[in-house]
Amino acid sequence: MEEDQDGNEIHNCVIKLREKPNQRRKKVYIGCGAGFGGDRPIAALKLLQRVKELNYIVLECLAERTLAERYQIMISGGDGYDSRITDWLRLLLPLAVERGTCIITNMGAMDPVGAQEKVVEIASSLGLSVSVAVAHEVSSAKLGSGSSTKKSYIMEGGISTYLGAAPIVECLEKYQPDVVITSRVADAALFLAPMVYELGWNWDDLEQLAQGSLAGHLLECGCQLTGGYFMHPGDKYRDISFPSLLDLSLPYAEMSFDGSLCVAKADGSGGVLNFSTCAQQLLYEVGDPGAYVTPDVVIDFRNVSFHSLSAHKVLCAGAKPSLSSAPDELLRLIPKECGWKGWGEISYGGYECVKRAKAAEYLVRSWMEEEFPGVSCNLASYIIGLDSLRTTSIHDNNISCGASEEIRLRMDGLFELKEHAVQFKTEFTALYTNGPAGGGGIRSISSEFILIVFKIRSSSLKEVFQ
Repeated sequence: MEEDQDGNEIHNCVIKLREKPNQRRKKVYIGCGAGFGGDRPIAALKLLQRVKELNYIVLECLAERTLAERYQIMISGGDGYDSRITDWLRLLLPLAVERGTCIITNMGAMDPVGAQEKVVEIASSLGLSVSVAVAHEVSSAKLGSGSSTKKSYIMEGGISTYLGAAPIVECLEKYQPDVVITSRVADAALFLAPMVYELGWNWDDLEQLAQGSLAGHLLECGCQLTGGYFMHPGDKYRDISFPSLLDLSLPYAEMSFDGSLCVAKADGSGGVLNFSTCAQQLLYEVGDPGAYVTPDVVIDFRNVSFHSLSAHKVLCAGAKPSLSSAPDELLRLIPKECGWKGWGEISYGGYECVKRAKAAEYLVRSWMEEEFPGVSCNLASYIIGLDSLRTTSIHDNNISCGASEEIRLRMDGLFELKEHAVQFKTEFTALYTNGPAGGGGIRSISSEFILIVFKIRSSSLKEVFQ
């Protein structure tokens, strides 16, 4: 262990066994308050209100897409952390502090220390005194340079690494905080960490780590486990009434020391929690179900079973460590500038609306060619309501146009130069007075395109807890 110039503990990325870990509880209750960056804070508050047993609530609000967006905002002078943290914490902190429920979130994104400062500010404005811990990575090269400049902890080039549960466990052990803020941590690890801490597990308790990671994987997408993104009218197994869909409960897990796991939703809530919703979420974003890789354990999901105990609770069993039980390396996420994008949409309705959309597409392509010959090959076009969900082309004459009463033309372009993207936005907007009749609802945008590239993590990176 080292310390930086501010006295924060620095650990390398090698996970060492915990020394005589204490079992603080026989069972821990962990809720999912958010499954993605656009989730609903009021739903998290309702879970806190309805499930008084919750020891932890996890706000999982970071993904590759949102990480890239946050990097763009940060290099333009904005916040490197999720600015919605103000909305979330202002709503949740009072009840969470009253109940003793710890909030864990990856909303720190590119600037978790900045997020820490913001949460302390929010708590102070609410008259609350809270402890806010941070787990993130730093470059050992920066440590060696003696740099003390403001925000020198931010990784150069916006690089992030999928960290595991260990740095969060360290925070919980050292500070017993009210809030833990992280940089990029694997989704399941956000939920696994409090299990390891509360139940006294160690890093070689692979059976329990597999079950804990199963719990995290099931919870990480929020209401997808309890009926969200599941309802389908006309399917007797998936038809949910509108009022029931409105009353979805975010899920939570009950995890015991021996790895016994139940996932649940609030009693009396709407939605549905059963074998089908659990199986759907189990397979979500899983490549090889026999070797699902997380930073903490590689899991074999092939013998997982679900047994409904009630309309609100499901017993989950069977997650095992894979033959290669731990990953040798971690993934790094590297933002890469890949040019500029522009897109535009316009709606047409009524008689021959499809032909009018095709005429509009022809015009925009032609106008772009007039300004920048050859650049129109960078444009893709499709008609929402006709061919946007099919593997066809806007120019496929075999597509039936007769039934379309209203459609929306969408054009996307990826360009090497900013001026090309800006020109596309200008030309698309010109359809208002220069295009076919009856067009409306134009939207056109140009912006820099940042791609997230996956690479193996370098050993020169370390984890920091403060």
